[in-house]
Amino acid sequence: MSKPIDKFSFRSESLKLEAREAPWDTSAFGYPVALIDEIEVNDLLRARKDFSAFKRWIESNKLNLISCRLSCQKIIESMLLEENEFRFIETVLHPVCAVLTEYKGLADPNLIICPADERDLIELRQIAEKAFTNERYYVDTRVDRIKSGKRYGQWVISAYSHPSQQLLKVIHENNIVAFFVLERYPDASIYWHLTAVHPKYQGKGYGRRIWLSMLANHYEEGVARVSTTIAARNVPVLNLYSSLNFRFDPPESTFHWVHP
Repeated sequence: MSKPIDKFSFRSESLKLEAREAPWDTSAFGYPVALIDEIEVNDLLRARKDFSAFKRWIESNKLNLISCRLSCQKIIESMLLEENEFRFIETVLHPVCAVLTEYKGLADPNLIICPADERDLIELRQIAEKAFTNERYYVDTRVDRIKSGKRYGQWVISAYSHPSQQLLKVIHENNIVAFFVLERYPDASIYWHLTAVHPKYQGKGYGRRIWLSMLANHYEEGVARVSTTIAARNVPVLNLYSSLNFRFDPPESTFHWVHP
């Protein structure tokens, strides 16, 4: 097993940059992957020179892939990344529902939503490996799509025994038609990390029924707020959240650097 990569931390009057290895992605892709957690540019001209420290960190750790997600308002920061061979991949939106009372009683009685059990994991992993065709790693043609699918499949397996995440399955007529990976917080809010309808059942009217049932169940549980993240390119899901009266927090842009 390779040695963990030390975090990168740089601060100057012109540039603040924090990055770290993404062990989960390193495992899925089979090569070193990192995330930029924070980048702030105060002087672009000087930051161009300071950025060389980060490039040395990339080289010394033999990184193959780096991902950065930042506010769409950070135009100067995006310019610095693009000057250093980061490529824009997507805009992501953050749907938020802070009033769940309107979903009271709207659960579809023909759908069963319950925790997944160990016997479901193989099927749920297979669904995850094929369902996320709009996600950032899948659409970046420089990244292996099979490994991208594997990443989401591993996420599902991990969520089953995760200390704070929960894996739920949605059943209709004894078939798993969807799953949710979610996380509950002390303030009575929930974040949906992964949401997927089985590819076999997509386009057959399940989406709205499932999402309404999830929200109705959350209301009965006393949940105060539900949020998630979606790719702006995923127009059907964007329209679904709009039809459910979700609002949207400020969007973010995703950039990838891939070793040439």
